[in-house]
Amino acid sequence: MMTASRATRYRRLHETGDLDVLVVGGGISGAPVYQKLRLAGYRTGLIDQGDFSSGTSQASGMLIWGGLLYLTKFDFKTVLKLCRARSELMRDFPADLAPLDLDYRLGAGGNHGACGAWLALQLYWLMGGCKLKRPRMVKHPPAVRYQEAMLRESDSRFVIDRIRGLDSEHGIALNHCRLVHAQFDRGRRVWHIGLRDELDGREHELRTQAVVNAAGVWTDSVNRTLGVESPYKHVFSKGVYLAFPDDGHTHGASVYPMRYGTDVITHVPWGPVRMWGPTETGVDDLAHGLAPAQEDVKFLLEEAKRHLPGRSVGAGDIVSIRCGVRPLAVPAAYRKDVYPLTLSRRHRLVTDESMRALAIYGGKLTGSLQMADVVEARIRGWLRPRFPCEPAVLPPPERAGFHGFVTPEWARDHEFCVTLDDYVRRRTSIAQWTPRMGLGADGGGRAALLDVAKKLVPSDDDTAAETMVRAYEERVRSNYDPLLDF
Repeated sequence: MMTASRATRYRRLHETGDLDVLVVGGGISGAPVYQKLRLAGYRTGLIDQGDFSSGTSQASGMLIWGGLLYLTKFDFKTVLKLCRARSELMRDFPADLAPLDLDYRLGAGGNHGACGAWLALQLYWLMGGCKLKRPRMVKHPPAVRYQEAMLRESDSRFVIDRIRGLDSEHGIALNHCRLVHAQFDRGRRVWHIGLRDELDGREHELRTQAVVNAAGVWTDSVNRTLGVESPYKHVFSKGVYLAFPDDGHTHGASVYPMRYGTDVITHVPWGPVRMWGPTETGVDDLAHGLAPAQEDVKFLLEEAKRHLPGRSVGAGDIVSIRCGVRPLAVPAAYRKDVYPLTLSRRHRLVTDESMRALAIYGGKLTGSLQMADVVEARIRGWLRPRFPCEPAVLPPPERAGFHGFVTPEWARDHEFCVTLDDYVRRRTSIAQWTPRMGLGADGGGRAALLDVAKKLVPSDDDTAAETMVRAYEERVRSNYDPLLDF
């Protein structure tokens, strides 16, 4: 599906000369790097084999943690770093983030457990520079109330906002565009890159002075295409959330100790739903980890019945399911089989100066903008910016409807939106706040989805819009509905 804006980006790719930097991966790691380099004056390209923010970045819990769970491992350095990153995000993006009160529920352990949790959260507050509310005990139900931060809208919207507004001859962002081959010319110090548009199958060539691999869980695969060796690799952990309707009787958010291990499970309000999760499951096969399984759903329902008595938390109450795979950076020779939470989620940056290539491993949303600063500093050591620094042009999006979602026309023309899934899953939260991914429990949302599709396809092409909706319905029936059939 070639919209006018998409065609313009490909034309610029061919007509404006070599890129300074190509960023591969348009998620929470790659989008801030693209934004940082573009604003610094580099001619920068950004590609993603799917939609922007269509991997792990669309499946977080929207919480901006300061590294609380690292206290259990006495990893104070990481806690300090993540707390600082959280504070910087709240300072720099007040329209995108807000403080969130969480009740850390006290279970077994009596007074000793309560005192331990209270002391740990006091230390956490101190390590965060005392910039959020001081933790305090609450009695009904017994908990320690403390603060983190949470995205106001969604993780995908946060990613898209790092990319939009940067379109020009010096900033070219292309979703649904796959890296298919790459070769570095050591004599001329330039990369020859081959791309394929995943929507129309056309292939394109470009040249770039440097490459940043920010492909998240696909980082190792992209490195193999680039021919870049790394001292790290990724192992994977799957995290699944369930969304239940918000009954309006529960206030604030809660954190519960899981039945096993040192992990926690959260119950957090998000629009008209409450998210319950996540799981923490080691994944051997990335392809299988990208989708939730019935076992994930059953586990979360069992935990919900244990922690949320009196609430309706059966399979029929589930509004949506979120599933993401966390990339965890480990040494390349790592062979252990351990619980994923014992592994660090810190960023690791691999530098191949001889090929002017960087690869980002691991990481969390909280530290992603800090990593973008590090990447830009490395690029400055190789290349000088060639163009004036230009501020992003970010007019307020055109919004409509009860929830104030961006309109399909706006998303199409200004936010790289080309498919129905792009719109209902990432430009808006329709697929997360409406049962059966926006179709509705009885299919009553189909007409609204068809109306959206008509605005995404070329004008008057009703056949293309109908085809788009039918394909979406089939994915729901084959991939989503069976998860709740038990």
